[in-house]
Amino acid sequence: MPTEVLDFYRAELEHSGANQEAAHRLGYELRRRLDAAARELSQALADRDNCTVIWGTSGTEIFNLLADSPAVAGKRVLTSRLEHPALLAALRRSAAEVKFAPCGKDGRLQMPEDSGAELAAFHQVQSELGIRQELRPLPGVPLFVDAIQAAGKLPLPPEFDLALLWFAATATLAESAHRSRHVDDGRGSPETALLLTLAFAATRRRAAREATLRRISELNAAARELLAGLPLPGGARSFCTVPAEAASPFILHLTLPGVQSGVVVRMLSEEDVMVAAGSACASETRTPSAALTALGFSREQAYSGLRISFGFDTSPEDVKKMAEALKRVLKNY
Repeated sequence: MPTEVLDFYRAELEHSGANQEAAHRLGYELRRRLDAAARELSQALADRDNCTVIWGTSGTEIFNLLADSPAVAGKRVLTSRLEHPALLAALRRSAAEVKFAPCGKDGRLQMPEDSGAELAAFHQVQSELGIRQELRPLPGVPLFVDAIQAAGKLPLPPEFDLALLWFAATATLAESAHRSRHVDDGRGSPETALLLTLAFAATRRRAAREATLRRISELNAAARELLAGLPLPGGARSFCTVPAEAASPFILHLTLPGVQSGVVVRMLSEEDVMVAAGSACASETRTPSAALTALGFSREQAYSGLRISFGFDTSPEDVKKMAEALKRVLKNY
């Protein structure tokens, strides 16, 4: 994390200790600063400053808030089997009916024109495979966008009604979710210093977004050249699961047929290389990847996926180190 952001957070921990709900002057000043931070965050992530911001503590919390809102409760919802398990669980709990849109072999959604849905809920970037969707609203159907893997990295879709923007502390929602302060809805109040720091960091990141996107895209392309076609035990070869043109450059997903990727993850960690066997929330489960099985992979193949993430500070040297370590691990597998 940049030193500038850490220094800002430390300062806020010292000076933002008031209760934002308090009636005294310090509470009022903190509410004013949070309102300003919400506008800054909206501008940084959505390129407009008029999104309503609902502060929360996690993506799962916001999914459940959405599910309990009039936008979902008792409604017919169109989604996909590639969505985050926490979102699917929330929709199944609250919606009257959940329908699934099909997807192509590259994971791109095939949106039906007449679904009968009252809300569409889809990811912008799939959390495990990195599939990047070109989302468009269906006529007369509000669109909820899970943008957790895209916020601060990619532009949001030009049109959306509801968008989960950031895994750590916020979501922007339209008319169906209009509260910007904590109310008695069963949620706790997030740490105010963290929220103010989030807006500061997002604004800083927005200024460098285009340059960062170009640099990470180049690193992703280099990694694809190094990692596709590696020889595997049993005679198969590795391949990139999602074509570059259909994927976020911040995620590279490899399939290693015949190899247990959970074992590879642990072997790579001994080489000081940290990757994942799937999305972080499901990386230690004993079930095969739901995302890979949704794309038609066999149960055996669905255990062989390797998710590689690119951070804002990933370097060409990091990519080379990772590729060399993976080759050694596969040789010794």
